[in-house]
Amino acid sequence: MALWPTGAVQHSNKNISSQMRYASLPREIVCTENLTPWKKLLPCESSCGFSALLNSRMIHNTNYHSIGVNFRKVCANKDCSEIKFEIKQTVALVYDYKIIGSIDWSFKKLFGQGLPGACPLASSSKVYVDTTTNDTQPFKLVPPPDSMILSQRGGSDTNIAVYNIKANRQMINIGAKNEVTNKLTVTVPPPLHFNRYVLGYGKEFGGIVTELTNNFWTPINVVLMENAPWWLPIQLSSLRINGEAESDLVISQFYSPGRSRQKPYHLELLLKLPPRSTTTITIDFEFVFLKWQEYPPDANHGFYIGSALISANLPTARNYTSLPITGSTFSSVFNASKPWYPAVLRTNGAMVSLPTPDFSMPYNVICLACTVVALAFGPLHNICTKELVLKPNGKPLSFTQKILNLFKKKKD
Repeated sequence: MALWPTGAVQHSNKNISSQMRYASLPREIVCTENLTPWKKLLPCESSCGFSALLNSRMIHNTNYHSIGVNFRKVCANKDCSEIKFEIKQTVALVYDYKIIGSIDWSFKKLFGQGLPGACPLASSSKVYVDTTTNDTQPFKLVPPPDSMILSQRGGSDTNIAVYNIKANRQMINIGAKNEVTNKLTVTVPPPLHFNRYVLGYGKEFGGIVTELTNNFWTPINVVLMENAPWWLPIQLSSLRINGEAESDLVISQFYSPGRSRQKPYHLELLLKLPPRSTTTITIDFEFVFLKWQEYPPDANHGFYIGSALISANLPTARNYTSLPITGSTFSSVFNASKPWYPAVLRTNGAMVSLPTPDFSMPYNVICLACTVVALAFGPLHNICTKELVLKPNGKPLSFTQKILNLFKKKKD
């Protein structure tokens, strides 16, 4: 229920549940190796175009950054008799104005350089700047935009400034200068937000808590999906909605038990969140003992579990910039009013501490065994391979005594 089909598959009447695959990586070390393959998928790579702005040093210093590659089949005509492939690459960055130094921004401040023109292979290259807050927080765009667009979507009006980027190899530095310095406008909170954390103590039982807050004045239907690994078995009998085992907020649920070392646990809940309320979902889990080969490096640091998936049909498009299901570029967002707006959100990850053996004990045993072997092998090797020779103590021998000793050895 959490993942609906997109692209050409949504026009098919066949059951595609057997074709759906979902996987998540709870944690990955931030590295430039993630950005380089992403750039190589572009026709101009990082030589020109928008990818030239993606300096790894500037991107990894942001408060939040995310890169993505979306691949799907789309219909080439209305009856979907022809199908083509679509690859969409996205980058999301969140900056801190305190790190930048002021609320004024520009390409050079954000990315360390200007935009060296568009990619010659691109049919269209545009930069969109949201100027909706220009009435409450006046700012001036430099250089002036090529055109302005008013987008009315889902009960909210959005003013968009458009820059048409040409492939002329000219450096472009788009920026904004605020008339009132050090003043930020407080935005309206989104209609739906969430929080997730882990409960429990000791090494036997624990729990996962997910809090969903509906700030809107009407109910919102959401699907919560938990995909727990096999080493973290979740117990369906311990499921509580606002502290109750049975709740009217649950419209439908699906649970697939996991299998040790073969299959993860799968739980989906279709919930109807009341208006202006907070719903708490709690489910318990047990800690299991792993084989020593199954522990990751630095096992005492803890184990990361994947984030929960939240699919919602939002009744308003305020603070909503996602593309429609049938849309491919950002221009499909303009004036795209719908009865509901699908959003797929991922909660923050969590970390649990499984029962971990003392991995330092093998190291201690190895050190002790090596010390014993070294101390025992050294004297035994010396006794078996070296000859003991007695040397007389006292005054050195005279020349006459040395000759007599020589004849004595020959006689022996």
